[in-house]
Amino acid sequence: MKRGARSGFTLPEVLVTIAIVATLAAVLLPALNSQLTKGEASRASNDLLAVQTAINTFVSDVRRYPRSLNQLTTGITTPGALDIKGLVYPAPLVARWKGPYLAKELTASSTLITGFGAEVQSAFAQASYNGINYVQVIALPIPIEDFTSLDQIIDDVANSSSGQLRYVSASSSATFYAVPIQ
Repeated sequence: MKRGARSGFTLPEVLVTIAIVATLAAVLLPALNSQLTKGEASRASNDLLAVQTAINTFVSDVRRYPRSLNQLTTGITTPGALDIKGLVYPAPLVARWKGPYLAKELTASSTLITGFGAEVQSAFAQASYNGINYVQVIALPIPIEDFTSLDQIIDDVANSSSGQLRYVSASSSATFYAVPIQ
């Protein structure tokens, strides 16, 4: 009697294949996760630096510091719009607006979604650091372990208490001292 052709895999063949796939996954997944984290930090860094550049260009054109992301993307269209110091933009300065200065899509609440699932808040603040006033940009929430990789990119050192980027643990936020106010 002749045996028929075999149809299927034997148990040892299946087990060897599963062992090979499991070994590859164990080796590749940590490397893949590391690359994903770097990508999120790069995205957040690029977004914060894009906001910084937009603020500088806005100031160059309008001669005042913006109060929000909206002033960088949609212009100063409402009468009585205020700058970061609380001063009303006069008509000649409103006419100087040549934006949009930030080519990013804002959410319905006028925030900017960035890396780590964080949001760059719409409103800017005026804050002092080393005796100099800055336009302060806030991104939240950012866990401390993600902040460390972002800080490494922006400040070239992972230190949450010095440099342009600071960590506020109470709100899990990153505070970016974007542009000095003169």
